[in-house]
Amino acid sequence: MRIKIGVLEVLVILSILITSGALVYKFLFLSGDDYHFDGNQMYKCAWVSEKILSKGFPLYADVYGRWTSTGEEFNGTVLILKARGGTLYGVYNNRSITIGGRMAYKEDIAAERIVLKPLGNTIVVYEIDPVEGHSFKDIRDKIEKSIKPYKNLNITILETYISGTFAVDSKTYTPTEQQYIRNKVEDINNSRGEDIKVEFLDNGLIIGGKQRISNLEVYDNFTTPEKILTSKIEVYIVVNETLKELPEDIRSYNITNLVTLK
Repeated sequence: MRIKIGVLEVLVILSILITSGALVYKFLFLSGDDYHFDGNQMYKCAWVSEKILSKGFPLYADVYGRWTSTGEEFNGTVLILKARGGTLYGVYNNRSITIGGRMAYKEDIAAERIVLKPLGNTIVVYEIDPVEGHSFKDIRDKIEKSIKPYKNLNITILETYISGTFAVDSKTYTPTEQQYIRNKVEDINNSRGEDIKVEFLDNGLIIGGKQRISNLEVYDNFTTPEKILTSKIEVYIVVNETLKELPEDIRSYNITNLVTLK
């Protein structure tokens, strides 16, 4: 049996599709402020958050709502690490928390209002050859030398991340020493939203992952390095300037990529 569709039916279907498309476009793109959401817009908020995070920008959120466990008011700034469905996953006061909408009960926070605050407008990405040193401070200083030309451009550097592996000649750590170091690394991960991995070997250890460059000197406090050799290091400089505001000659530098927020 063949179903005949008349001109009127086709026009109705097209009208529905056009209206639906317009609503979706308005929902996703035409809010008055891209980063302000109420508690009924969690799916949109999570979608925008996911887009920001996927580009590598640090993301914070001012969250206004209540603790679902006690009903007490919540008003704080959360470091957002992940977004899925209608839920944000973040770190607040060194603890992991989840944020849902106004009617949330499974998440830690039921949000009445959320203001997303991505850090920076552009990320300058480049790679440097392996670095060698006798302490993590040595390694940081040598990486900082590669950043100095960018600082001389008078751009506003908000944060610097690095990604790579650090092979450390040290000592064979006892089980309790290993656990102590793991605890310290876990503290960094929990408080800063990092994902640093540590592996213990005879006569040393390996530390790897993407992290803030400021972490490096902290490692000298709980390891005993004699010699350190890195892999190639990818450097991510988060700056306040938009792509149009960056100096034209920045492209003459050893840049792998320029990532923009919008």
